[in-house]
Amino acid sequence: MKYKRLTTFALLALLACFALPVAADQLSDKAIPWKDLPADAQSALAPMAERWEQLKPKQQQRLLRKIDSKKFKQATNRWKQLSPEERKRIKQARGRFKQLPPEKREALRQRWQNMSEEDRQAAAKARRILNQYPPKQRHRLLEELHALPPEERRAKLDKLKRLKSDKSNKKSKD
Repeated sequence: MKYKRLTTFALLALLACFALPVAADQLSDKAIPWKDLPADAQSALAPMAERWEQLKPKQQQRLLRKIDSKKFKQATNRWKQLSPEERKRIKQARGRFKQLPPEKREALRQRWQNMSEEDRQAAAKARRILNQYPPKQRHRLLEELHALPPEERRAKLDKLKRLKSDKSNKKSKD
């Protein structure tokens, strides 16, 4: 009799353990209106304000759980400081990245994570310089740059930057 009660209790406890996540999952299926968010959450999620209602409830819940993390706060602060053009460019790049096959995305992630901070900054600088050129010319320049050793690549990028700034200076004088 004692073991029967213990077994029944254990089964009920086990059932409760499985029922809680299901109940919690059902609660998160309801969207949270922007106006119902606490003021600190609205402040932290301000860059998302326009799109908040379009997010799925699970996405909203995930964002609300991340609010207190230092990494999230830094990312939102950086996003707030970007110009609308920069934000648009980042969104487009992310869209292109998501269209790549999973293997290629993973290879790019690994390559980026293996780069030193100095190399990352150099890559960002190169991207800014090359984005000033039309797509066909940019593609050709990229192929040329990839074939060069790092020091020559930096020198070529500096030269491209000077050429582009000289051309823009001439246009402004005319």
